[in-house]
Amino acid sequence: MTITRETIINEMVSNLEGEDFILAIWLEGSDGTQSLDEYSDIDLVCYTREGFVDNAISRLDDCLGRLGQLDIAYEQPGRPANNRYKVYHLLETSEHLLIDVTVQSESMPVAFIHEDQTVIPVVLVDKAGIVKYEHVEHASHGSELRRQWFRAQGIYSQRSRAVKYAQRGLFLESLIYYQKFVLQPLVDMLRIIHTPFQADCFLVHASRDFPADVVLALENLYGVKTVQDIAERIQVADDLFRRAAAEAEAKLSQLYGK
Repeated sequence: MTITRETIINEMVSNLEGEDFILAIWLEGSDGTQSLDEYSDIDLVCYTREGFVDNAISRLDDCLGRLGQLDIAYEQPGRPANNRYKVYHLLETSEHLLIDVTVQSESMPVAFIHEDQTVIPVVLVDKAGIVKYEHVEHASHGSELRRQWFRAQGIYSQRSRAVKYAQRGLFLESLIYYQKFVLQPLVDMLRIIHTPFQADCFLVHASRDFPADVVLALENLYGVKTVQDIAERIQVADDLFRRAAAEAEAKLSQLYGK
């Protein structure tokens, strides 16, 4: 039997939906954004009654184990008991067809934001009206964006940490500080401008979310190979950051007032 994406999803749903402790199952990721291609993985969320997260994980383990040989069954450590995350892969399938499963319970309520187009659920099972939408709360969202603006300013103000290592001729050290104190705050500022409702996404889907000229500018800034490249790119980034900070501040004032 050929194991396809649809086969895996159907098997997981059919093995879980009949259990009383399963309240909802939905897909996220490329299914929700309608951007599926041959490299897409499976992002599945399973919502259980309180105290039944472990039961759902056990059922998934058994279900996928029966479907084929698992060469990946990795669970992210350090997560709370009511929100477990596990990655599976079946040996017989494409290396790209990872199965990312989040299992959470009633003590971790779900709310999707109308304005956020990066997380769109495709509901497969919903026995109790779990999947709900709400609009972003205007004041708190504005406050969070302003915190991001000030945080980006504060981090970028320490760009000298990258400069000094470039001047010392130490590539690895200059690279890590260049990424931390120059590129990351620049991207955070650009997110405020271009994707204010997905402002914490950093470079995830950046090529889709940013205008073409911004994407090209970022590709140039990230494409460094020497300390000389870093020193030159920092000068370019300085101008971009000043302009982005001013534009982001103006946008915040326009959307949320002074």
